[in-house]
Formats: sequence, structure tokens, C-alpha cells
Amino acid sequence: MSALTPAAWNGVGVVTVVLLFFLFGVYALIRGWIVFGPAHRDILKAKDDAIAHANGRELEDAKTIASLTNVLTEQRVSGEVSAHILSAIRDVVSSRAGSS
Repeated sequence: MSALTPAAWNGVGVVTVVLLFFLFGVYALIRGWIVFGPAHRDILKAKDDAIAHANGRELEDAKTIASLTNVLTEQRVSGEVSAHILSAIRDVVSSRAGSS
């Protein structure tokens, strides 16, 4: 016998139907199928705050990456200059040692 037939619901009283609807409502609240207005607004506010924080973090990360790139470029140039100066000093020292 199916639960949706009138014969299955023949002996069920009003209190049982009300209790079933109440229990289904509680179950729906627990599962998150039903969300009250204040809770919904809190969830949306938390989501918006997380998005704003992520966007702010993204801007800070971009600034940090730009500054690190500039430092790395300057370090590479200074390293190349240092290597060039050292090779020039070696050339001068070796030419003086060879002429003596």
C-alpha cells in the first residue's frame, strides 16, 4: 500500500499531520533548506566581507609583487655591474703581472 493513497491516511489525525509538518520544518531548518531573514543577511554580509578582504589582499599582493620585481631587477643590474668590475680588475691585474 502506498503512503500517498487515501486509505493509508485514513486513521491519521490532525495532530499527527501537524506534528509531521512541524518535524519536516525542523528538519528543513537543520538541513539549511529554510533560512530565516536575519541569518540570511548575516550569511550575505560574511560573504561580502570575505570578497572585500580577498580583493584588498589582491591589491596588497600586487604591490608586494611589484616591489619585489623592482628589487630583483636592481639586484640583477648591480650583480652584472659587480661582475663587470671584477673582470676589469682581473684584466688589469693580469696585464700588470704579465708586463712585469
